[in-house]
Amino acid sequence: MNKLRLLLLEDLDKEANALITVLQENNYEVIRVRNAEEAEKELKNRFFDIIILDIMIDGKPEGIALAERMIKQEVNIPFLFLTSMQSKAIFEQAKFTNPFSYLLKPHNELELLYALELAIETHFKQENSISFNKNSAVLSPEFLFVKKRKSVVKIEVPAINYIEVQEKYCSLQCDEGSYLIKMSLKKIIELLSNNDFKQVHRNFLVNIKKIKEIYFEDNLIILDSRDKIPFSERYKASFRRDNPIFN
Repeated sequence: MNKLRLLLLEDLDKEANALITVLQENNYEVIRVRNAEEAEKELKNRFFDIIILDIMIDGKPEGIALAERMIKQEVNIPFLFLTSMQSKAIFEQAKFTNPFSYLLKPHNELELLYALELAIETHFKQENSISFNKNSAVLSPEFLFVKKRKSVVKIEVPAINYIEVQEKYCSLQCDEGSYLIKMSLKKIIELLSNNDFKQVHRNFLVNIKKIKEIYFEDNLIILDSRDKIPFSERYKASFRRDNPIFN
């Protein structure tokens, strides 16, 4: 389980510190920068899940200018604006960059957290409402974003050992724990689009990189975690064809 990494562009220390406190309390790793130049250096050197941009930096709309450059450079990271400016002209200028949200200072904690979570959902084109619904998640080919209490946690997809269907839910079993999400197995397979995950039973999807042993005659898969997964006859032929290393 990893924290979501957030880039914060804010030149005022007092406001930056207040934001950092809220974000860190809600499981975000925050990298704070004071100007657009520092932000661009960080974007070149690190991966970020989401970005918060203050619009006015040292009296200039640097936040909007940075967003415009990000679009031109095809930096595919969701971002939102946070500003004390209530100018209609500034709002219209910011709107053309298609931010995921435009929030006014002073920030409201819940409004900010919901805006960040909704930005992640929208970015990955999923409508699972992690902001409001228990056991909902947003899934990308690389990460799973799950609501845990008030926070959103990020799980690397390769860390998932197997996925088990439990009625209308799926239980994702990882080395560090399990996560119950309201999503069908069919939908998970579609969103994962990951060849390391193979269906071996109507109720089980297994990460083949976590397999320790397979007993075909006994219809049994044993994982590195020592979990035992049933192997249905229905999936054996395609599994053996696609994964000859296990034959």
